[in-house]
Amino acid sequence: MNKARIGLITGPVGVGKTTVAERVVSLAKRQGQVCGGLLAPAIKDGRGEKMGIWGVDIRTGERRTLGVVHTDRDLGGPAIGPYSFDAQALAWAVMVIRSAFRPCDLVVVDEIGKLELWQGVGLASILPRLTAGEAARSLIVVRDSLLAELQVRLGSIQQVVFEVSEENRMDLPPRILERLV
Repeated sequence: MNKARIGLITGPVGVGKTTVAERVVSLAKRQGQVCGGLLAPAIKDGRGEKMGIWGVDIRTGERRTLGVVHTDRDLGGPAIGPYSFDAQALAWAVMVIRSAFRPCDLVVVDEIGKLELWQGVGLASILPRLTAGEAARSLIVVRDSLLAELQVRLGSIQQVVFEVSEENRMDLPPRILERLV
């Protein structure tokens, strides 16, 4: 029987899901765990408005622009909602996540969203590897409105859902790590 376990960090847009994932990674690293994968924090302007999405390699710290708000510029890759994505940066992000599968104690995928679930692009090619249990422990960020759809796609693999709220986001990272690793 496959003993792989996937943690799903979920909550509404802007609640701090990526921040929680970053803190889980930081705690895991302090405990000597090997972490890999991708974090996708917001790119914000001087007023704190979201302008785009970074891709950050957890192992190396390398950072690339994955997507921007259309009004800023068109990156020429796939688009969904207000975002235009860079196809080369998305390919890099997939490579970063794939390289994290071995050896790694925790693989992070931030985030599986509409691009992946509705268009089958972006980080979608990672999902079969997760459902096959290739990563013993993984952590996926997904907005609450897409959680049920992602859970169906993940199939029978063990899933643990962590709902982020303004009230629990500071206390959640150690609980996530305890349940996953």
